[in-house]
Amino acid sequence: MTRASQQAKALQDIRNHASDEELKRKYGYSQAVIQTMRVTVSRELPQQADNLDSDMEGPEF
Repeated sequence: MTRASQQAKALQDIRNHASDEELKRKYGYSQAVIQTMRVTVSRELPQQADNLDSDMEGPEF
């Protein structure tokens, strides 16, 4: 697994509420790296909300 793909998977795990212990075990990241990744994910959420168009229709089921 390349470093970029590993980081992408770790970020996705963080978005899916993985624990710090799980991230340490699965990817070998230090607590400082995990905390930085959590900050990155937390900053994504407001940006995504700003990009939503209120006139857009929701998904069709």
